[in-house]
Amino acid sequence: MSKIYLGIDPGSDGYLAVIDNGEYRFLPIKDTPMLEIGKFVGEFRDAQCVAVLEDVHSVFGSSAQGTFNFGLSKGFLLGLLIAHRIPYVLVAPKDWQSGVWINADKEYTTQKQKLKNGGEKTVRKVDTKQTSYNAALRLFPDVDFSKSVRCTKPHDGKVDALLMAEYGRRMNL
Repeated sequence: MSKIYLGIDPGSDGYLAVIDNGEYRFLPIKDTPMLEIGKFVGEFRDAQCVAVLEDVHSVFGSSAQGTFNFGLSKGFLLGLLIAHRIPYVLVAPKDWQSGVWINADKEYTTQKQKLKNGGEKTVRKVDTKQTSYNAALRLFPDVDFSKSVRCTKPHDGKVDALLMAEYGRRMNL
């Protein structure tokens, strides 16, 4: 029996992604009733499965309501894993990203940053959403990362969840 990897992006617009012997399955968190999410996770209760849950915290500048909802989602998903006795690993975004990204995937953005002395400097930062999408396209060229057939843009929650599952597979968790 091969191991099943469950990647979970716990954001309010996050996703659950499964890698099961070369097959991929997805479930959006938004607009999916909690009971359905529970049934989906419960399917892996008796399987050889490990979950990789993104260990994220509040984001500076987020509203109190947004932070509360984010924590509620993460806590609910963690509770499901514990209730179904599915082993899990909490992984910081920078850790799973470094496990699946390669330099060729990276795309950068530039931003002007004000200095204390009144000047400005240009800062180059990695565009994490585009870099993750590039990695996902490289690793899973046949997977459609849009949220629905009508969507033309990739859904970053779907991308991240599958990359987290891949991180778990690569690390042999």
